[in-house]
Amino acid sequence: MRSPTRQHSRPPSSPRREIKETLDARLTMLGADKYRVNQYEVNEEVGRGSFGAVYRVIDTITNQEYAMKEISKSRLRRQNNSQLLRARAPGGNGIRGLGGVKGSANKNPIDFIRPEIAILKKLHHVNVADLVEVLDDPEGDSIYMVLEWCAHGVLMKVSLDEPAVPYSEEQCRLYFRDLILGIEYLHSQGVVHRDIKPDNLLLDEDDVLKIVDFGVSEMFERDREEGDMVIRHAGSPAFIAPEQCAIPRVEYSGRAADIWSMGVTLYCLITGKLPFTGESQVEIYSSIELGDYSPLPVGCSPSLQRLLKLLLEHDFRRRITMKELRNDDWVTAAGEDELLSYEENVSDGVSKVTGPDLAAAIRGVAS
Repeated sequence: MRSPTRQHSRPPSSPRREIKETLDARLTMLGADKYRVNQYEVNEEVGRGSFGAVYRVIDTITNQEYAMKEISKSRLRRQNNSQLLRARAPGGNGIRGLGGVKGSANKNPIDFIRPEIAILKKLHHVNVADLVEVLDDPEGDSIYMVLEWCAHGVLMKVSLDEPAVPYSEEQCRLYFRDLILGIEYLHSQGVVHRDIKPDNLLLDEDDVLKIVDFGVSEMFERDREEGDMVIRHAGSPAFIAPEQCAIPRVEYSGRAADIWSMGVTLYCLITGKLPFTGESQVEIYSSIELGDYSPLPVGCSPSLQRLLKLLLEHDFRRRITMKELRNDDWVTAAGEDELLSYEENVSDGVSKVTGPDLAAAIRGVAS
């Protein structure tokens, strides 16, 4: 299977358009199960997260399809209060993120999605889903993020209870190359995703892989490999790295943890199953710490099996790096299918997310 042209060269990209902000959005009921938020007519639910649902919507002015992420302010506030209680408990850690330690039970709940919006406003890459508009309903409990629509949906739906149909090894290689380019771009800009999994990887109508959901992402100094150390837990239990399971908590590399999650994701694509399982979160963590996963199916190439071991290296200091990963034999078909250069891939650089960026992420939203 021939790899897509985008993995070898990139035409000059158009400038990142300014993200629209609408701070007086209005919800209009169109019937028992139908409603509209400003010009966006809400259709079926396509996903669900901790703070709300994701819907397919139609812009009734342009007739364009988008995804709309609806976020509950009350759920954000409850999450904030529970985090504060944990942080103040004996031995508790402060809650680190783009804004530093979060510190007030009376904080505007919108402040807890400012980092995600501030990051998305700055990113511009073919393998990262674009943010289009942010809308706040001042009379209601919801804030809305309108995002690029990915018509082919999630890359794979896999869970502890539901295995999925695996992809061929070659199709996995092509999707994984898209993932490498997207994560390499994020890391080059100082962004660690911290929740890489098939659910957060979507396919557009041209089967281009798009990375979504930056709700637990963090941003660091771009040019310092050692400057990405974190201690806060984040991500989905079956996809987190062994260093994130450690008790007591230890500092670890955010970039290396992303690479581990890429390895778990690759295993899922090849087998249709999760490599680390258990009846409870504690059992899943135990499985991860033991590094005990079933071998890949018979017929998988030796180069793929070798790469998976490098991705799922227990010691994050010895885990394969992004530079090594992009040049790996399986990824490049033994050098016959090389990726476009690092310089070309990261050429659309962003500036660091600052305090003023966070403040301007959603301007003028009332508490």
